[in-house]
Amino acid sequence: MTIEELMELYPLGKIQKTESTGDDLSLRIDEKYFIIAKETLQETEIRLLEKMFPSNDYCINQKKHPWFGYLFNQTIIELQGSFRIMQMQLKKPKAFLQTEWENSITEIFPNLQDFFFLNENNGILIEKYTKKNYTLEELQSIFLTLDADFDTSTTVFVGNFFPVNEQLPKLFQEEQQIFKDEAENLRGKSAFSLSDVALHYFTKDALDKSLIIQTFGKQLVLTTEIQQIILSLWHNQGNISSAAKDLYMHRNTLHYRLEKFYEQTGLSLKRMDDLVFCYLLITK
Repeated sequence: MTIEELMELYPLGKIQKTESTGDDLSLRIDEKYFIIAKETLQETEIRLLEKMFPSNDYCINQKKHPWFGYLFNQTIIELQGSFRIMQMQLKKPKAFLQTEWENSITEIFPNLQDFFFLNENNGILIEKYTKKNYTLEELQSIFLTLDADFDTSTTVFVGNFFPVNEQLPKLFQEEQQIFKDEAENLRGKSAFSLSDVALHYFTKDALDKSLIIQTFGKQLVLTTEIQQIILSLWHNQGNISSAAKDLYMHRNTLHYRLEKFYEQTGLSLKRMDDLVFCYLLITK
């Protein structure tokens, strides 16, 4: 939607170069602001408009970054092929070498189509599909190396490859929600994809509504230690040796903890089905 179309829908609004200093709703579009009094809108309209035109700390030039207009403002982009969107959350040191960091990004990603920051800490990378795209493991290594070089802490959600059409902005909106909901649930990963969080993300609502799960959760006492064991086993695909190393625990000690847990609950964390069930219990 363009700023002119907003004026047609809301003739009481106005266009200006600066953000409103009062309580009016300010929507930034193409380096301008559409301003309208909130009392003229219903609450649902306000929420919808804020979602359609998210506020940004950075004023983004849509001519320089056409993907911003395509993803956030429903403008048309003429491209062929499939693309993936990587969402970044970047914690920076006070003396952050941003120009050097951005130069490193453009050098590392030869198939980069667009790259911009939405605000001080959140950015978007758009990469075209080729036969030589980085794997998730390679992306993890890349961002860990950048973190070491620039004293940053980065979390990246690596989206799926999708063709450019009218569906892609909607798919991106869902990926944004997944990133927002799941970034804090991952431990020790700088880069993750949908498959890493799909089980938790798509089952959490059903788990929250289940009386069986609520009752079972109250009966099952999961200490902090056993929760850490469950998470470590989950992230290591049930491999006991790897989990013990991750937990700084002797392998025999971990075996003992697992046997005690089985005796107390009847759930064997050596079985993948029981491990999945316990993982969902502690992350719901």
